[in-house]
Amino acid sequence: MAPSIAGQLISAYLATAGTTPNRHLTLLHIADTHAQLETHPEYMPGEDPPYPQMGGYARLKTAIDEARANAIGPSFLADGGDTFQGSAPAAWSQGEAVVGPLNGLGLDVCVPGNWEVVYGPAQFIKLMSELNCKVLAYNFQEVKSRKRLFAPATVIDRGGVRVAFVGITDPTTTQRQPPDQVRGLDSTHIEGLRAFVQELKSKDRPDLVVAVDHTGLTISRQIAREIPEFDVILSGHTHERTAEPIRVGRTLIVEPGSMGSFLGRLDITLGLSGGIQSHRFQLIPVRASDFEENPEEKREVDKAVAPYRSRMGETVGHSQTTIARYDVLETSADNLVADAVREVSGAEIGSTNGFRFSPPIPAGPITEGELWSLLPLDARVKAGWIPGRDLRSYLERELELVFSKDPWKLSGGWGPRLSGVEFQFVAAAEPGHRLRSVKVAGKDLQDEQHYTFAGCERAGEPLDIICRLKGVHEVKALPLSVHQMLREYLRRHPVVAPREDRREVALDLPTRVFSQDALLAHSSRKRKNSPRRK
Repeated sequence: MAPSIAGQLISAYLATAGTTPNRHLTLLHIADTHAQLETHPEYMPGEDPPYPQMGGYARLKTAIDEARANAIGPSFLADGGDTFQGSAPAAWSQGEAVVGPLNGLGLDVCVPGNWEVVYGPAQFIKLMSELNCKVLAYNFQEVKSRKRLFAPATVIDRGGVRVAFVGITDPTTTQRQPPDQVRGLDSTHIEGLRAFVQELKSKDRPDLVVAVDHTGLTISRQIAREIPEFDVILSGHTHERTAEPIRVGRTLIVEPGSMGSFLGRLDITLGLSGGIQSHRFQLIPVRASDFEENPEEKREVDKAVAPYRSRMGETVGHSQTTIARYDVLETSADNLVADAVREVSGAEIGSTNGFRFSPPIPAGPITEGELWSLLPLDARVKAGWIPGRDLRSYLERELELVFSKDPWKLSGGWGPRLSGVEFQFVAAAEPGHRLRSVKVAGKDLQDEQHYTFAGCERAGEPLDIICRLKGVHEVKALPLSVHQMLREYLRRHPVVAPREDRREVALDLPTRVFSQDALLAHSSRKRKNSPRRK
């Protein structure tokens, strides 16, 4: 009996399917480079020495070019944001020093991070317009017109592969950044994203759908749960270093560290009908010992930095210890800044807004350039008084932003950074009930007692808010900025030795917490695996 036409077609497909060549592509990814244009010390725990020289755009360019050269199939390069803030040349040029070197890397797509707005809305839009890559952000709008500032997605056809990229920025940007930086902007409207991705897949029929987000690794996991149509999420914002992809359902999630010290590389083999058949991820350390500087990119960086070189090299102090900021909780870097604010202002409590990370400052001279990497923006200092109960409430709110069980409530990624205060807490406790003890100047906090509090002003906020602490009484602006107070502190103390001194202790966590995501993922697994009460 002769086979049917359908049977003949199936036989023909099976005979040729095994010979159809697989399609390959490589996704290259950087994020949170924070304007670190030049090679710098980086923290590599467990290594000796633990602070090797890494990064710099000229070495990063070499690493990118090598990855592209040995890729099987087309390659695509994405930047996950927080690119224009974090160094002296960036601050002194309002981000312009970064544009040339960044364009020299050959990006395909980029997403603005929460710090891209640091120089104000007009400069933010200007910087994004000067980039050669496609700027993407699904959830960045202009308040007045309700129109998106950037395209939400783009599709790139290259080497026989069709990849859709969707940009997502930190939804809390316009809520957490100083009001003057985000006036007229709105980053909060994330709703409708899944329907948008579904329509994109149906209309453009890409082989792969990739989210480039600046939301943090834990929220990236949540996005993968809520929008399984994403094949890959290239995550940024929390400076995490993923050694292996995190799999949520069928979605792969990676994050490539920060400061340009690493390059993320995800090699993908596509299935015959699209989607990922196999993959391999590498987190490539951009060590000075392994990568030479690309000459053309080096010239671009030198040109950008040249106007500021002399000022960057000025010595402003000396330290006997390495000044580092590599912990979700307490850091020697923020202890130094908060101590300076407390002493110079004369307040009982000093505060610093803090940042996620910055390059370490080795023991020895502290330069003006290093000071601006430590504190990438300046602000005037305000002081007033608060009752103890308000300090307690403030600490509870800040801890919820770091340890919330709801990923969408997370923001910042670091605990409160204070001087004059010691507190202990339970990270896994319920919101509003984490604190176990609080001491001010070594004595137990009293709810009705008044405590003087000093910290930075976030431009555009009401006078009675200091470092996100609301309702401060009798607030006055002080004559010195944060930078000026730090310089005065270094003048008073010609040699400092900042260290972590257990002023912020989680009773249920290790002494050092390097990865916020690993901590929260572990806590989530424990909750899921714990026996349910009847």
